[in-house]
Formats: sequence, structure tokens, C-alpha cells
Amino acid sequence: MGFFSIFNKKKPKADSDFNDYAEKVMAEFRENDFLGLAADAGHKAKAAVKAKQYDEAWGLYHGQKSFYMKHANRSGFTAKQALALDASVHEEMANIPRLESKHEDALVHIVYWILAGVDRSIKRHQQKLQSYFNRCKLENTTLSDAEKVIDAQTKLPEFTLAKSIVSEWVFRG
Repeated sequence: MGFFSIFNKKKPKADSDFNDYAEKVMAEFRENDFLGLAADAGHKAKAAVKAKQYDEAWGLYHGQKSFYMKHANRSGFTAKQALALDASVHEEMANIPRLESKHEDALVHIVYWILAGVDRSIKRHQQKLQSYFNRCKLENTTLSDAEKVIDAQTKLPEFTLAKSIVSEWVFRG
């Protein structure tokens, strides 16, 4: 070993160890990127609705909800936060029964979406509620009554709650 042999040393193994580690981390991220997977499912669902493939869109929206729940679980969301994320999909889901003239079913989805977002009300809640409510042509419940019922809810915004609220309005006629 000569004096200049120090310049002929092999590169340290650390670079390959880091590259292996980085690749492993990226593979794990791709596998567990639930928000990315949810976004992809949502885009595919919208395309399926546009193509009038409602059953396929319905399944894709449920897939999106599943990915959202995996993300919420992994991120430690509270129950209310997880339900708000779940309900966000229902704004789009309501469009399918609307297109099939199942207006009462569509209204259930809108009410669930609004209930889950009652802490962070947005103008679109009011607009969609009015549109979907009017399509149901309920004679014994006014939009104002419906808004009061929604505003008065203090329970966790579960889908079954929205369904029972709308069922009551439909029952009254």
C-alpha cells in the first residue's frame, strides 16, 4: 500500500445504504398515501358519473370514503373530524340519486354533508340544501323548518341521523 493509495479507496457504503432506505421509505409512502388514493378514486368516480356509469361511480365513491377513513385512522383524527371527512364525499354522491330522480335519497346525502360541516358552515350548504329540498316537493315541511332541524342537531353527524331526519320530513308529506 503506497502513499497515494488513500485516493483509490472505494466509495463508502453509506450512499447505497441511504439509497436503499430512501427507496424503502418512498415505497411505503406510495403504499400508504391514502389521500392520494382517495383523490384518484374521486376523480375516477366523477368521470364515471359523467359517463353515466352510476354503479361504478358509487363504488368508487365508497372506495374514496374508505381511503379517507384509513387516512383519518392513521393520522389520529377525532370521531367528529373523521365523520366530516367521510361526509365530504356525500356532496358528490348526492348527485347520483339526483340524476336518477331519487330526490329523497339525494337529500339524505346533502343533509349528512351539512350536518358534518355544521361547525364550519359554508354558503354552498345553504344553496345545495335549498336545491335538493325543493326537488322533493314536500308539502308539510318548509325549508325554514328543515334548516332549524339541522341547526338544532347536537349528536355526532352520522348518516343514519340524516336518514331519519329526511324520513320524518317525507313521512309528514
